[in-house]
Amino acid sequence: MFGLTEQELDNYRSLAQDFAVQDLSPSVVTAAQIMTPATQENGETVPDMEFIEKLVTDIETVATLTVSHMAYDYAHLQSDINLSEDEIVEKLENKYETYVINQFIKYGIVSSSDAANDIVIQTLLELPYLYSRAVEDDSFDEDSFLEERLEAYNSYIEKYYGDAKEEEDDD
Repeated sequence: MFGLTEQELDNYRSLAQDFAVQDLSPSVVTAAQIMTPATQENGETVPDMEFIEKLVTDIETVATLTVSHMAYDYAHLQSDINLSEDEIVEKLENKYETYVINQFIKYGIVSSSDAANDIVIQTLLELPYLYSRAVEDDSFDEDSFLEERLEAYNSYIEKYYGDAKEEEDDD
C-alpha cells in the first residue's frame, strides 16, 4: 500500500504515532495557555487537575490522529509521480489546517488557531523523515530522497518563520 510493504507501513505508523506522542503533543501542550476551572482550597486557587489531564489527553489524541492521517496521505501522494513536493506540502497544509480545527471542536478543545497551525507545520516538516526512515528497501537512498525534497521545505519554513526571523533581527 502506498508503495510500502506491510512491514514498512507498520513501521511508518509506529514512527508517526511516536512522533505525535513524544515530540508533537508535548510541544503543543507546553505552548498552550490552558484555562481551567479552579477551586479555592485553604485560601489558594487550585486548578482542576482532572480537567487538565483530560485536556492534555484530548490534545494528544488530536495530534496522533492528525499525524497518522497526514502520514498516510503523504505516503499516498509520494506514489503520485505527477505531484511535486511543493504541491504535496500545499495539499496537506490546506487539508489538515481545517481538519485539526474541526478535531479541536469535536473534542471540546478551545485554543487559538496557532495551536492547529503548529500541529500541521511541525507534522509537515517531519513527514519526509518519517517516510524515509520507514522504507527498508536497499535501493532506496534516504539522503537523496530528503535532499530532493529540501527546497520545498526550505520555502515552507521561510513562509512561516521568515517574518519572525526578520523581526528578531530588527530588535
